[in-house]
Amino acid sequence: MNSTYIAPELRRQVAEDAHHRCGYCLSDESLTGISLSIDHIIPAAAGGPTARDNLWLACRACNEFKGARTHADDPTTGEQARLFDPRHQTWREHFA
Repeated sequence: MNSTYIAPELRRQVAEDAHHRCGYCLSDESLTGISLSIDHIIPAAAGGPTARDNLWLACRACNEFKGARTHADDPTTGEQARLFDPRHQTWREHFA
């Protein structure tokens, strides 16, 4: 989880962009009753900026699972695959 300060207006914009849903598992913030975290798509630890284009909402479980990674082993091929980018990719296409 990242402790970088996110201005309230930027958080509001990102939440609206994400339709108040986790970008990875699609959990709805209003249905779960749990505030979602701001996730750096390219982690701040890897030089990702705290800018709207690099931020999205994530539930705690997804945010902690992703951590500071941008790639993971593909379970089918064993090759490194880029993790889903909820701001720039389509969920249904990526997970088809």
